[in-house]
Amino acid sequence: QVCHESQESPWPPLLKTACLPVRTIDLLAEDEPEELPNTEESSRTMSNSFASHVGMALAAAPMGLAFGMAMQNGLVTLPIVIREQFLFKRLIMLKMFLSASAAGAVVLGVAALLFPKKLQDARKAFLGCGGGKTVGSMAMGAATLGCGMAIAGACPGMVIVQLGTGVPHAYTTFLGGLVGAATYAVIQPRFHPMLCGDARPASKAAGAQVAEELSAFKGLKYWQLAFGLAAFLTLPIMAAEYINPWTTELPPFAQPWTNAWPPILSGIIIGSLQFPAVILLGDTLGSSSAYMSVLAQTPFSGAIASHLNGYRKGTDNLWQVVYLASAFVGAYIAANRMGTYGEAAGVPHAAAFIGGFLMLFGSRTASGCTSGHGLSGMALLALGSIAAVPAMFAGGIATGVAFYNVAPDAYLLKV
Repeated sequence: QVCHESQESPWPPLLKTACLPVRTIDLLAEDEPEELPNTEESSRTMSNSFASHVGMALAAAPMGLAFGMAMQNGLVTLPIVIREQFLFKRLIMLKMFLSASAAGAVVLGVAALLFPKKLQDARKAFLGCGGGKTVGSMAMGAATLGCGMAIAGACPGMVIVQLGTGVPHAYTTFLGGLVGAATYAVIQPRFHPMLCGDARPASKAAGAQVAEELSAFKGLKYWQLAFGLAAFLTLPIMAAEYINPWTTELPPFAQPWTNAWPPILSGIIIGSLQFPAVILLGDTLGSSSAYMSVLAQTPFSGAIASHLNGYRKGTDNLWQVVYLASAFVGAYIAANRMGTYGEAAGVPHAAAFIGGFLMLFGSRTASGCTSGHGLSGMALLALGSIAAVPAMFAGGIATGVAFYNVAPDAYLLKV
């Protein structure tokens, strides 16, 4: 996968590293590195028929409801939970995140055994959205995403759940996210080539380099690696629960099993949503592309930012919008049923907007968000995601520690 656009760019490449393709490790034992489309938009044929849109909605809506309810009932999306995660004071988010990644890896491994063609199609859809960006560029974007998460106490998907659960100023975070996504869309024609390494005449050379670097995994099937990843992730999950039992990490208004679930249970439910995503939608979980699809529906968006033209139509673009809209409904229902609606403290407007901007600008730079890279890309063993996830946490930890040292009460929402 080569970034041909960088050859004619008036700006020098931001990173001089080779443009490594965002491939998986020996997925389905392909013999030759395949040519992936050099575009950030969906690489699949988009269906615009009424029947396909109805089918998409029937699949995405229940998934979104489950996502919103699981996130809310696990109290994962509280701004203080996310902020304290980066200080290692509260590990609810980490347990949910790792559990969802592990469950997703198991589900995708099963899909590889039972529905190999559907998994391969979903994998191509994921990898085709990298647009030739280097692994380093994706890590840089993910670090920016992490900075925004620490400031806003949210992430692209979680902020929708926050809206549904009545978190104060969540709408400001969402607005900042839309502005961040719009900014990326406007500058994308010039910015994207900077995120690509030196252009090469063929993608097979880069693919061969990656295969050589990962030769230790040669001969292993994807499902074996996926199950191995899931088993490996259980170790930090168990350690985190042993160090900080979930019942000791709940906010004052929450009681175990009464109006709060274990975050590990929430993570398993969310990770399991990979199965209907792959089988029914031909895709994997993600959230940040929905912001681009929403912006693409606005008047004159294509004239202002041509990059948005690729997000305007088709079920491949719109299913995330239905998914997140349904997550809002699911979170609202769950929060009211559990009696936790409006109980959480929010971050100030300025932090919400700045954090939201950084989250979405970083997500689009990285070609994926917390769900896209953390839940899907990691489970698919994509190189870009393997680099992006630790970079995301590094950016969040660095920002959180700096913020806390400068203004501890403000960071912990005590003022």
